[in-house]
Amino acid sequence: MTLTPSDPRVLETWPAELASLPFGSPEFKAANERLALQDEAGLLPFARAMPTWINLTSTTVCNLKCFMCNQFLDPNSPKVIMEDEVYDKVVRELYPYAKTMQLSAFGEPLMTPKMEQKLDDLERYGMKLEMVSNATLMMKESRFREKLVKQLELITFSMDGATRETYNSIRTGAEFNEVVDNITRFTDLRWVMPKEQRPQLNFNFILMKRTLKEAPKFVEMTAKWGADLVVFNHLVSFHESLKDESLQYCREETNYWQDRTREVAKALGVNIKIPPNFTLVEEPAAVAASTSPAVLATATTAPSTVAPAAPKGRPCTMPEYRCWFLWRRVYIAPYGDVIPCCVAGMPNFGNMLKEPFWDIWNNSTYQMHRKHVYTEKPYGKCRKCYLIYPNAELAGDEGFEY
Repeated sequence: MTLTPSDPRVLETWPAELASLPFGSPEFKAANERLALQDEAGLLPFARAMPTWINLTSTTVCNLKCFMCNQFLDPNSPKVIMEDEVYDKVVRELYPYAKTMQLSAFGEPLMTPKMEQKLDDLERYGMKLEMVSNATLMMKESRFREKLVKQLELITFSMDGATRETYNSIRTGAEFNEVVDNITRFTDLRWVMPKEQRPQLNFNFILMKRTLKEAPKFVEMTAKWGADLVVFNHLVSFHESLKDESLQYCREETNYWQDRTREVAKALGVNIKIPPNFTLVEEPAAVAASTSPAVLATATTAPSTVAPAAPKGRPCTMPEYRCWFLWRRVYIAPYGDVIPCCVAGMPNFGNMLKEPFWDIWNNSTYQMHRKHVYTEKPYGKCRKCYLIYPNAELAGDEGFEY
């Protein structure tokens, strides 16, 4: 299959190394990725490379109703499918550059129509698939399942809770025991694949008041499944109804259980990412004694809450966690909106049905965000990014959507 750029203007920004390679070839994609990494390392406002990773919001439909999800909290949240015209433009304009496509992060990806066609397109363009799934539909026996597993590069299962009672109270519409069975059968299938063909297996777990104490047990579960990575994130309280589940006001207990989770992960050899501990304020001796680790470990009710520390100024040095979106990744919404990342409420930076992607990728909005993301005054929603500032304390005076 011979490919040519849908927008020849991109040729003007390519270095000789990229221009000399067959367009869309594995070597070309590898060179584009190196260029993207150079742009990111240099904090260049103008990106010479195209995205190496694409998220297609192929569907916003989900079969669950989780209480902390915007689809549940917003009755007007649209339930839509990506238009074919948008999908076709993404394939033409972006697939020759990218290595990976992720299906919908705002719905259950296995509810995407024409999945077999999309898997065929990925294979034709030499791309792999990522999915974040609730695991309720994963293991239905079919020819499609075999094709899906073959094309997968990474599967992330989202589970909040390590017991049936907790999990079912959060993920309405799912049954804990069935999900555990689905994941177990998937991992059994994964283990018999040649090592070099096995998809990476990750898990997401949202830390909130009702799940916090189950985090260590969840690490034990994922160890048996052979997880490559378990990612813990604090609940982002973007809606008033979520405030009571926030960990912002039970800092000492949060720190205790996060430390316990780290200990279990280290003992079992499980790779985890977990937010940094909160800074605690000084407590009276009587209160401190009543909330000692020994008491916390056996308590059936939450210990006394600790007042949050005074806010600090926002750091302007390079953060521990780097933004990998503004130079290497992009989200394409069902009607063609180009959205830079997964931060809740991030506006679109343009629309693929109205202008070529190349014009959007380096427009003034993108360049402004790239220019300011690591300064004292990040632009727009970057000010409250939970990836760069993974807990409220690190976000400084600007605050964080907690």
